[in-house]
Amino acid sequence: MPRLPHPHLIILRSAATLVISCLIGQAGWAAAFLGGEGRYREYHEVGAMITVAVCLLSALVYLVLRRSAGPVNLTLAMLLAVGVVAQYALGEGHHASIHIFWGVLLACLGTALTSWTYRHTLS
Repeated sequence: MPRLPHPHLIILRSAATLVISCLIGQAGWAAAFLGGEGRYREYHEVGAMITVAVCLLSALVYLVLRRSAGPVNLTLAMLLAVGVVAQYALGEGHHASIHIFWGVLLACLGTALTSWTYRHTLS
């Protein structure tokens, strides 16, 4: 029977999974209302606040477990937290074009964080 990973890795992987799930959900809500389903804008707005909270809490988790996370994962988590706060500000400022472009970059950064976290092992 396979052994479970170290508890710190389980926590970090869970945090990364929540982050990427929020980012993908936000992209879905945005696509729905940009595609003409205006009622989904409210979901995107509420999802934005949830995504900011999840990313900030996730960054805190990576900071607390920085020795287990390693420098690459810690840096990615911090950049993602800062980027999501900036994304929220762009949305609140109604800067749609840069908001969409920045969202694509955040999805890539979230994917990198998830990928690096799942491949990471404790030495």
